Amino acid sequence: MKNDKLLRRWFATLLLALLAALVMSVQPAHAQARVATSPVIDGLEVNADAALAPGSTLEFTLRGTPNGTAQVQVPGSEVKVRLQERSRGVYTGSYTVRRGERGLTPASQIRSQLTVAGRTGQASFNFPPSFAAAQQAGTTATAAAGTRVDRFHAHPVDRLAPGTELKFVLDGTPGARASIQVPGLPLTIPMQEQTPGHYLASYTLRLQDAVSPGPVVATLRKGERIATAQLAEPMVAGAARPPATMGAAPASALSLQVTSPGPNAVIEASQAILQGRTAPGARVHVKVDAVPPSAPGRLSVAMPVVEQTVQADMNGNFSLDFGSRRFAPGTRFEVQMSAQQGAQTTAEQRLVLYQG
Repeated sequence: MKNDKLLRRWFATLLLALLAALVMSVQPAHAQARVATSPVIDGLEVNADAALAPGSTLEFTLRGTPNGTAQVQVPGSEVKVRLQERSRGVYTGSYTVRRGERGLTPASQIRSQLTVAGRTGQASFNFPPSFAAAQQAGTTATAAAGTRVDRFHAHPVDRLAPGTELKFVLDGTPGARASIQVPGLPLTIPMQEQTPGHYLASYTLRLQDAVSPGPVVATLRKGERIATAQLAEPMVAGAARPPATMGAAPASALSLQVTSPGPNAVIEASQAILQGRTAPGARVHVKVDAVPPSAPGRLSVAMPVVEQTVQADMNGNFSLDFGSRRFAPGTRFEVQMSAQQGAQTTAEQRLVLYQG
């Protein structure tokens, strides 16, 4: 009997030791799985005094996994900035463009890197379209002058016909006088400052109006200081350039139409499917960039989402799935498309969508 009690006590002690060893072996495995998760870069913003002109200060704000170290760089240039975590998950830094800077253009990519607990996440971004528009239009604002245009945008319309209302939005230096010049219109369209630095304008086309090809330019004037910016996107939804006459669409050898979703639609990025119609068997090249929402007075840079060529079926229908990605609410998706069939091609078309 005494031996049985000793045997049971020994067996219970052994069982407890095995359970403790099992718990100890399981806990580090969970901890290791958590550490192995790569940090996430949610978005990047860049603000500039005068786009990429000499003397302009580029201010970078990266948002992502907290408690890490971050940096941004533009390959082929001298731009390489270490970012400091100013608040939880928000990393900032700046760079001043030098005179004679090489390898830094609006077409350059910005590569970001975030390291947390020995793990590194990376993401590439494009400069906002306004940087290219500023360079093309020859923006006159400089860091010393202090007058700048941060964003110039037009609400897309179906066509330029009498009775169509054109709406424009401009963000820039507060307390200035802003106006818009549309080729073919005899009058300069004045803008009203609704809130500091936020200007709005609207104009209803009349029977005698005839919009001509050419850049739509906004001018911001404060005293003797002037800044200008060119509209980066066409006023007509889906058009590659402003039509030459009222209601006329750009000539194209092939038809290309997006059937779903519509312009400026609010979508769920995890289930975003672009559907359209073109000539049967035509190849459609689609490029989608995501622009995260930015704070007032700042510009978010574009992150490539997908670039793919799909082929239309025998009825001319095509579709493209954005893929399952995580995007912040309010993210803007900029879609560029063109179709090709043999020697026939369409002009590039653009579509803007928003993350719900």
